[in-house]
Amino acid sequence: MAIVGSFAIPSAVRATPPDVFGYGARTQGAAMTGTAYVDDYEAVWANPAGLAAAERSGISLGLQAASFELQLDGQDFDLEAYRGTTIGFHLRLPFGGVLEDVLTIGAGFYTPLNTVLRTDIIYPETPQWAVLARTQSVNLAIGLGIDLDRWVPGLRLGLGFSALATITGRLQVQLDQANSFTSLTETQLLVSYNPIVGAQYDFGDFSLGVVYREEVRSEIDLNIVVENLPVALPTITITALPQYDPHTVAAEFAWRFTPHWMGAVHLTYRRWSAFPGVVGQTSSSSFYPVHPAFRDTVSPRLAFEYRARKRRTEIAARFGYAYEMTPAPPAALRPARDMNDAPRVPEVLTPSRYIDGDRHVFTVGNGVTFHSKLGPVMRFDLFLQLHRMPERTHDIPRTDEGTSNMVTEGWLVAGGWTGAIEW
Repeated sequence: MAIVGSFAIPSAVRATPPDVFGYGARTQGAAMTGTAYVDDYEAVWANPAGLAAAERSGISLGLQAASFELQLDGQDFDLEAYRGTTIGFHLRLPFGGVLEDVLTIGAGFYTPLNTVLRTDIIYPETPQWAVLARTQSVNLAIGLGIDLDRWVPGLRLGLGFSALATITGRLQVQLDQANSFTSLTETQLLVSYNPIVGAQYDFGDFSLGVVYREEVRSEIDLNIVVENLPVALPTITITALPQYDPHTVAAEFAWRFTPHWMGAVHLTYRRWSAFPGVVGQTSSSSFYPVHPAFRDTVSPRLAFEYRARKRRTEIAARFGYAYEMTPAPPAALRPARDMNDAPRVPEVLTPSRYIDGDRHVFTVGNGVTFHSKLGPVMRFDLFLQLHRMPERTHDIPRTDEGTSNMVTEGWLVAGGWTGAIEW
């Protein structure tokens, strides 16, 4: 089902997959857990300390996709689906002496099809799914796992960073001698780097893990300069946050309570209160858009994994549940801001139609691992996620002329697969 769904969904991308759906087929099928137990390339996002637990090196390739079935006031809300490829590897570094079997590096790439970075810049008074509709962007994470078991039994540390594309540039528009407008565009595609640090500790059949991911901002900053006109015009700046992941802290406890079964209890905290909004100021003398007034969130997750092996073949089954609290308050009238990003005096209320809702996430996954006689290990994993967003009534109509408050609800379906070879 996951394979068929990933190819059937349209190719346009409209989400932040690692933050919304997780990264890697194993953890995505287990309710986006993995902070305490993951031990391959998926650890670069879940917890880079897990790289140090890898017993082999490996490389992976996969495809994942999602479809958004959202409704606003009983009508379908058009939000494009996403589809992209994932590539990952983890490599045990063959040092000797004191560093023998201590260091493991890994990397994970998410690449949307047909684009590097794209966004629709929409003002807050227009209904928009600010959390789900974060525009696509190439996502890269690199990590280093450090195994300290010989000094502190069971302890592993991890360091890494995530990288996203940002765009900055200048658009020059001028009137030539023939009274025709000409333009010259100069843009640069840059990369922002954001640290990830984590730790894991094993004691018997129990594991603890904690990870911190710094705020990730993928920005667009384009200055429009108009010259040679009879009237001087100010420089117009198009600024936007096409992708934003908040400061995140995740903690997890995993328990291997039988030789075949493992359970994981997970909690993720996100500092969404620092989110400034999708659109920024358009000139030095213009007002700022209304602040989104997002709030911090906590996401509890629970997952189970079953593993069994017969001869050279190992099978795995996974399932889990996650509750994703929305950071967005109900859409409403909120205080307008002046050119200094302070509330206007006297107070002026303006519409803020950032719409979203809590999500109940149900996940399943399975995997098959084959241990060949020649040494290499081949693995294939599938996952499927179903997100349910219950009905939510907001405090403002869909338009300024409307009389009934907005009502939103929806479903999200995500799926994918990953193939890997390890040695």
